[in-house]
Amino acid sequence: MPRKRSPSTGLLTDTAVRALLRRGKPGDYLDGATSGLYFRVGKRGGTWSLLYRVTGHGGVSVTGHKIKGAMRRMHLGDYPNVTLATARENAAAALALAGAGDDPREAPSAIKVARGKTLSWLVDAYVEQYANKALVNSKTGASMLKRHWTPFFGNRAFSSLKRSELNERLKVIAASNGPGAAMDARRWIMSVYGWAIREEIAAHNPAVGLIGKDGLRQKPSDLRSRERVLTIDEARAVYRATFKMASPWGELARILLLTLGRLGEFSQAERGWFDRGGRNLEVPGMGHKNKQPKTIPLTDLTFEIVDRRPAGKAGPYLFSTTNGEKGIYSFADTYANKLRELTAIELGRPLPHFTPHDFRRTGSTHLTGLGVNEEVVETLLGHKIRGVRGIYMKHKFLEERRAALRLWESKVLGTTSRGQRTAKRAKVSQPQ
Repeated sequence: MPRKRSPSTGLLTDTAVRALLRRGKPGDYLDGATSGLYFRVGKRGGTWSLLYRVTGHGGVSVTGHKIKGAMRRMHLGDYPNVTLATARENAAAALALAGAGDDPREAPSAIKVARGKTLSWLVDAYVEQYANKALVNSKTGASMLKRHWTPFFGNRAFSSLKRSELNERLKVIAASNGPGAAMDARRWIMSVYGWAIREEIAAHNPAVGLIGKDGLRQKPSDLRSRERVLTIDEARAVYRATFKMASPWGELARILLLTLGRLGEFSQAERGWFDRGGRNLEVPGMGHKNKQPKTIPLTDLTFEIVDRRPAGKAGPYLFSTTNGEKGIYSFADTYANKLRELTAIELGRPLPHFTPHDFRRTGSTHLTGLGVNEEVVETLLGHKIRGVRGIYMKHKFLEERRAALRLWESKVLGTTSRGQRTAKRAKVSQPQ
């Protein structure tokens, strides 16, 4: 509460405030223009303070009206750093908050700021403020969220969504796009709400306890641990089938098979990553799963595949369906099914299910069986070598990896090539 006030000054002015300071008589002087605004004169100068009461802090009356709480004081700053005009503006803003039921001395929480915001708003905030800065696959996540979630719940307040609604949506995704797509969609919506909880934007998380693998399987074999390794005959049939597919899907499948690369390393590859002189693809850290830059060696054949990709007029991406404007975020089910269908025709018989990611397991298994050093294979796959070796051994095996890929290429093409003649270079002696 203010000290006993000196004789009334009426409406404060800048001249009156300076005069009060010159007199130096301690007291609280009410500004007649703004309710509760006082100019306090003390031994060390003048300060501004506001007396206010918060609506609703006193409870609710029997008729349902919100009762104001106890009187509170708020410091608004020192004079002359805070002028009379500024003090009035700040006081008016604080009184508006108090009238709305918020204590102006307490900064409004992120939850209050986000109250009523839509899921589209939350997704955009998540992508901009977190995913783009912290996640290698942020573009994939943004695409997944805007494909599977915001078209259906985007205009809803994100705080209004229920777990049951998210579960029903996941079941629809599993039925129409496959259980793998549903699990990806599940992972990304959980990440969005998890981030919102950490940032105190959301008060509760409807994505906790969402339906999992068992509830999303469409058949017993779905979402089981992948162990598929193609035979050499099957790999050769895949290679031939890629030439019968539409561009860029055929070229993309072919280069994934021959380089054993990750989908994102090529589907998101930009023309600037293509090192013609060194005959490599230079994948930056943010374009790679473990956030470390990676050099992918190219053979003559894979170099030619990349080199022949037409330059898009709308953007830098090598493999694109939008004239280079956007990369390919996933190997679409339509084209993956087509690849399996054409492979079966080339093989002359049905074959077990496979995905483009199985090419990595297939190639690494066959190369190890051919005697290629396991560390060369691990580095070829972009895996970190663990333990003491990983800490102290910094050799990247670039030419050894290139030789290993030539060897793999010769097996897939069924030819005796430079790869077989240089295979010994990939068989690096095991460190003692």
